[in-house]
Amino acid sequence: MEDNRQRRVLMVPAPFQGHLPSMMNLASCLSSQGFSITIVRTKFNFKDISANFPNFKFFTIDDGLSESDVKSLGLLEFVLELNSVCEPLLKEFLTNHYDVVDFIIYDEFVYFPRRVAEDLNLPKMVFSPSSAATSISRCVLIENQANGLLPPQEARAELEEMVPAFHPFRFKDLPFTAYGSMERLVILYENVSNRSPSSGIIHNSSNCLENSFILTAQEKWGIPVYPVGPLHMTNSATSCPSLFEEERNCLEWLEKQETNSVIYISMGSLAMTQDIEAVEMAMGFVQSNQPFLWVIRPGSITGQESLDFLPEQFMQTVTDGRGFVVKWAPQKEVLRHRAVGGFWNHCGWNSCLESISSGVPMICRPYSGDQRVNTRLMSHVWQTAFEIEGELERGAVEMAVRRLIVDQEGEEMRVRATILKEEVEASVTTEGSSHNSLNDLVQAIMMQIDQQ
Repeated sequence: MEDNRQRRVLMVPAPFQGHLPSMMNLASCLSSQGFSITIVRTKFNFKDISANFPNFKFFTIDDGLSESDVKSLGLLEFVLELNSVCEPLLKEFLTNHYDVVDFIIYDEFVYFPRRVAEDLNLPKMVFSPSSAATSISRCVLIENQANGLLPPQEARAELEEMVPAFHPFRFKDLPFTAYGSMERLVILYENVSNRSPSSGIIHNSSNCLENSFILTAQEKWGIPVYPVGPLHMTNSATSCPSLFEEERNCLEWLEKQETNSVIYISMGSLAMTQDIEAVEMAMGFVQSNQPFLWVIRPGSITGQESLDFLPEQFMQTVTDGRGFVVKWAPQKEVLRHRAVGGFWNHCGWNSCLESISSGVPMICRPYSGDQRVNTRLMSHVWQTAFEIEGELERGAVEMAVRRLIVDQEGEEMRVRATILKEEVEASVTTEGSSHNSLNDLVQAIMMQIDQQ
């Protein structure tokens, strides 16, 4: 174990709420196995989390980018720019601090360490906080685009045709983006999917969830795939502070609600909601007669900076105590609360894993990228969710909430969700598949370092 501590792993997380916590949980797992951990973060979206990880070293790359750059460039173009800016900065840092690293692990969306590691002859692995199915879907999208098989953008949302050799996904389920053009998306996905120079792929997933997709990924890239998730459930996981301020008073409100009665609504850290859609959601929640906890992130409603535009009847329902609205919630605690019977969500992978590990079924409203892939997994593979499509209308919202919380169909989903929860819990325990995969990962990193 003491010899292990001399093996130094440098880790580069992506600076987004949906990416940072899982990378930090992986870092905690490796630290518990004796590795020395150094975290390199961008100055963009920076929040000091070092107090939660006292044994780690932290360095910051001054990328010179800000939230205003995201707004002016758009998210897709911003990610490309972030990688371009940070590559020479990381190379300069490692040239001056070569004594801090024997091995590099980087998030798939901040791929700039890949070329730096090659230039410095350092072994590396890529960490994917996404599902294995999503990794494959990006390649499927690239191949179909290159072969001219994708429909025009305006027709994609309606295309029910199945993607050949990629069951059970339809063309409309592929990870298109709401944040930029197809041409730029392909460039991003080509970089994200360039994994062959790595010595392995680490997935925040589990064989019990994605065995066939994990095998496909291993065949496709020809390198080992380590499904070590859900990482937030591992014994060594350390709570990573949210990049947003959590309002914990919602937990007190949940204590006053009946078991499985509450619909929890959160559209994640990036998705946007049209103001007209938000009004229909608000009235649908009112008409459902079910208690609701709604996370409305500041700036997440298009064209609105406050909640004053929401109907008076909705605001009165909140005042009367049947509804509760927060800017951000301690999501894992909320989902584990006995009162929560369902989760209305954009279907980001972290939220899917947290829903699964809590045994809570979902209403899926995907917005962009991998969320469509995850929605199909939840609704058609594991059958612990259903999707609400098309324009939102308050009657459809009301029916969806009652379908999940009140109707027999929702109860059957809760049963399946509980079974899936037990399977993922078993996967992270001693001798479980994810636990064993983590052990294999530790041995592989040690071997790579010792061969240098």
